[in-house]
Amino acid sequence: MKKLLLSFMVAVSLTSVAQEIKIKKDKISIDGTEVAILDKEKLSYKILSLDNRPIFAIERKANTLLDGSLIYWSLLTDLSNSKTNGILDYGKDQGLSFQKAIVASVCNEKYKFISATGIDEKGVLEYINNAPNTIQKDFDDADLKTIENLKKEQDILIQNRIKVSKDGQITQTRLVDKYPTSNIEDVLIGKISKQSVAYMPGFAPNLTYTVNSVYKKDEGSIKVTSWSRLVGTWYAAKTGYENPVTGKNIKEQLITEDKKSFNISQKLPDSVITQLNISEKSGDGDVLSKQIVAKLLSNGYEFEAMVK
Repeated sequence: MKKLLLSFMVAVSLTSVAQEIKIKKDKISIDGTEVAILDKEKLSYKILSLDNRPIFAIERKANTLLDGSLIYWSLLTDLSNSKTNGILDYGKDQGLSFQKAIVASVCNEKYKFISATGIDEKGVLEYINNAPNTIQKDFDDADLKTIENLKKEQDILIQNRIKVSKDGQITQTRLVDKYPTSNIEDVLIGKISKQSVAYMPGFAPNLTYTVNSVYKKDEGSIKVTSWSRLVGTWYAAKTGYENPVTGKNIKEQLITEDKKSFNISQKLPDSVITQLNISEKSGDGDVLSKQIVAKLLSNGYEFEAMVK
């Protein structure tokens, strides 16, 4: 289960079965065939056979992890004995339809408890009545791993003597030769810009952080040209666009120019910020800016003007 969850969180997505789900008057149809009845009771949905026999119930849940990942999962209940077990949600995105999302969570390549052939009663009830999985423990373990990774990433900033200022300047402290002396200076190597961008008409603007590498090219004794290269953009959300890695909605993720994706939470708990010692100090940029720059460096992204 742990390996399963970790693979899910690093965006190794499973390909969902291309099944068309429709729900009309509580009747569930898969690929045009009626297979079950969906009966809502508060936040729990009962799955009934077409002859109205209650089989199992689904209650959809969600956990936001420290790395910003929003993980959906479902609690399944055997309606014959009230035993429960959880499953991670590998269902294909169903847009704004909550009911379809409920069905998709048990109707995909990973869990085929409902399909065009009907309800797999034996399979779903055996799953529920087996030893409980460890979803909540895996969430806790994943958060501990995230804290360890954040510490390592912040250490990379320190080791490379890199700072992020309040105005978004990314600098590296180093010895600069200036004839006839040498001085310790903070050299500009990049910029991180915070702004709100509207991606679709009619939708509210979303917060973004854009990271650029800034460097100079000496083209002769008197001519120096400044260059800027986009490294990546962090999005609080990007309405109408899919993550190039997972194919799912973009939320609190850094997308690099070479189409890689990294989860970065918009706001860490105060207790975690204290552990990491990355609180906003005089002259320093905000915590999220530091996280973004540290994430890039820890994954091999460099700024042209850097020196090691």
